[in-house]
This record gives sequence, C-alpha cells and structure tokens, in this order.
Amino acid sequence: MKSSDQDRCYLNDEGDSFFARNMGQADPDVLRPKKREIAERIASCGLQPMRVIEYGCNYGDLLKHYAEQGAECYGIEASGDAVEFGRKHYASAIELIQGSIADNALNREGGHCGFFDLAIIDDVFCWVSRETLMQSIANIDAVLAEGGHLFIREFFPLRSTRNRNHHVKDQEIYCYKLAGLHAGVFTASENYQVLARHSWIDDHDGWVDGKDEHRFESRWVDSILRKSTQDYFATAQPPA
Repeated sequence: MKSSDQDRCYLNDEGDSFFARNMGQADPDVLRPKKREIAERIASCGLQPMRVIEYGCNYGDLLKHYAEQGAECYGIEASGDAVEFGRKHYASAIELIQGSIADNALNREGGHCGFFDLAIIDDVFCWVSRETLMQSIANIDAVLAEGGHLFIREFFPLRSTRNRNHHVKDQEIYCYKLAGLHAGVFTASENYQVLARHSWIDDHDGWVDGKDEHRFESRWVDSILRKSTQDYFATAQPPA
C-alpha cells in the first residue's frame, strides 16, 4: 500500500509525541468528555452498533465504551505507545493495531471487508497525507458494511487551508482543513448520504481581530453518514 513521509512521521515519532504531550494524565477508567460527546451524538441518531472500528483511536477509550455495550471493537492507531497503553488497560476487550488509515494490518489482510456497522474518524483526516488520502478513504469504505454508518469529526473552514505542525521541527508536516469536508468526498460518490450533521466554532482567547475568516479556522463539524451502494439510485425507466 502507498505510504508517505507524513504518515511515516506519525507512525515513527509524532504519534508517540502527541500521546506523551496530551495523555500523560489519562484515566483509562473514564471516557474522555469529547469521546462521550461523540457517543451521545451517535446514540441520538438511534444507532446501536455491534461491530465498531475507529481509525486514529488513541488508546481506545471510546472503543472500550462500545465493547461494554456488547460490540466487537477494533482500533487503528499510529502511536505504538498509545496502543501499548490501551492493551495494558483494556486487555482483550478491544483489538488495537498500530498503523495508519492508509496502511494497516487489518486492511491488508482483507478479512474484514464489509464487516463493521460503524466507523469513527475523530479529528484525524486533517493529519492524513494528501498522497495517501484516497487510499485512506478506500480502506474505510472497504470495511464498512452496506447500510453501515460513518462518523467524521473534522474542521470546517471557509476556505481550504493547511497549517504546519509546529511540534515537528525537522519536517514539513501539515494539518489540512477542507472547506468541502473530507465527508464530502464520501457523499460525492453517491454511496453515502448525510444522516445528521452538527457544527460549532471553538472560541478561545487567541482571537484578537474578530474576523470571521480567522474564527472559522476553528469551526468544526460532526457528520454521520449512512452507506449504501444501491439505495440512493433511482432506476431509469426505458423509453416508451
């Protein structure tokens, strides 16, 4: 499968660095508030998934939440340290695999095609290399079942931008924010339709000029999409 310098950076270094910076005080027995919010958004649509995959799952606390409800859960995560932490605390409750969305053992082995009824991608697409973006989308689509649902949390700016990751000093690693949304790539295929969508803007002390162009750099959107390769097409009638 395709790889890129950006994906390798997260697999080899920045994934672990992110985990060290942000998860030092993580309590494995408590679902993080943002993950609980995601679970509540999904539940509000009446979804009760039984086979869940999360790409970019960190140490897997959201997956553990679904496992406690009886779901079979898998997570793909770039950080080896996060995977080790999750395996230590959650044992056999969930299956964690180190890898990228574009290149990981679960997708390579091919045994889970059309297996999952829910796929979750929480604030991860923006860090995916543009060289491997389409491979990443293909991998997600490959494992999601007909009639399954896809949750995507991502930035929703007024215009497409990229911001350099200032934590990585020796490489040009970017966060890509799409005005048309990564979810829009799925819906453009006509195999996905939007079931629900919620957007908001993060307000913080960093804004000094109040221009919408800058504030909307921190606009977010949660999209829940339903997949079907057949339901969204009208059958054309032959001419009389």
